[in-house]
Amino acid sequence: MKWPVIQICTKRIWSIVRVTKAGIPIPVKSLNVTACKENRMSADGINRGFTLVELAIVIALISILAAVALPRMISTYDNAHQAAVLGTGGALASAVILVRTQWIANGSSKAVNEVIGFGSDDVATSSDGWPTDAGQGAGSNNSAVMDSPARCVRIWRGLLVANSPSVTENLAVGSDYLVDTVNGNCRYSYRKTDESSNIIYNARTGEVITNI
Repeated sequence: MKWPVIQICTKRIWSIVRVTKAGIPIPVKSLNVTACKENRMSADGINRGFTLVELAIVIALISILAAVALPRMISTYDNAHQAAVLGTGGALASAVILVRTQWIANGSSKAVNEVIGFGSDDVATSSDGWPTDAGQGAGSNNSAVMDSPARCVRIWRGLLVANSPSVTENLAVGSDYLVDTVNGNCRYSYRKTDESSNIIYNARTGEVITNI
């Protein structure tokens, strides 16, 4: 491959002087002299762009990295959502146990509309001490058979803390979980992924099942 030729020029000023008898130089005339020389470009002398082969290698490396990293990133994303569902299911199960423990500690032996000592003292229970409603006072539903998504929403909000994942029974409303009932149980379906993860609460036994 032939490299282009570049001319590099330098400009200098030369002075003609006359020396007096006393040895003092006196300028007589100044000359502007421009000197040029050829310099051939080389791979070592200046930077050059990528060749097609080098570009192909870079693209191939990026493709390989993407093929390896992308599945791991997706897996990490899915694992994070699974962990969130498992954590929420565990929190709900713990809250259910705490309600019944407080119910027993209060000396209760029948259905109540308020478990004093738990949360806001507004969680209702069945005759077995499992949560069945919340925030309704004397109008609480103490049946262990869940036939209303609205009641499941109230139980969720009554058992978990204020900054817990959001729930709704309305498909048109955005939330972390969509609530419905299945076989007399509350079902909280996770909406952030397409994996159909859900949490099921059985008020007849107090069991909380998390499905991933």
